[in-house]
Amino acid sequence: MEQTIVVVTFYSRGGSTERVATAAAVGAVQARAGIRMRRLPDADPAAVIERFPQHRDDLRRMHKEYVPPREADVLAADVLILASPPDVSPASEEWKSYFELLGRLQSEGKLRGKVAAVAEDGPLSQAFSSALQRVGLTPVAPPSAGGDVDAVARALALGRAAVAAVHALRT
Repeated sequence: MEQTIVVVTFYSRGGSTERVATAAAVGAVQARAGIRMRRLPDADPAAVIERFPQHRDDLRRMHKEYVPPREADVLAADVLILASPPDVSPASEEWKSYFELLGRLQSEGKLRGKVAAVAEDGPLSQAFSSALQRVGLTPVAPPSAGGDVDAVARALALGRAAVAAVHALRT
C-alpha cells in the first residue's frame, strides 16, 4: 500500500493552534503517514504583530519555519487537516484564498477521494466542516473523547483517525 500523505494547514498567532496542528501531524505519523505542515500567511503581518505584541517572537519564528500551502500540497494530499484559532473563521482573510483554491480544485474534479478533518472542536469547527463539505470533501468526525481530554490529545487521535479513514476507503 502506498504511503498516505497528510497536509496539515493551520493558522496560529501565538503557538497554541500550532501545537494542536503538530499533534494532528504526530497522530498521522503514528498511523504511518507522511506529513507536510503548512501555515497560512497573515493577511497583514505588521498588524497582527501590533495586535498581539506578546506573540511577536512566536509569529516571527512561524514566519521563518513554515511555508504557506500550495496547490501542489493539496494535490499530493490524501488527507487535509485544518486547525485555526477559535476566533478565526473559514471566511477570514487568512483562510479565504485557501478555500478559493479548494473550490477551484473541486470544480476541476481534483479533490475526489480526499479526506478532510478539523483539528479544533471550538465554536467554529462546524463552520470549517461545512466549508470542507462545500468543496466536496467529507470531514472525518473526531474520535469521541471521554472526560477532560485536551485539544492536543484530541488532535493526536484525529490524525490517526483521518489516516485510518483513507486506509478504509482504499480497501
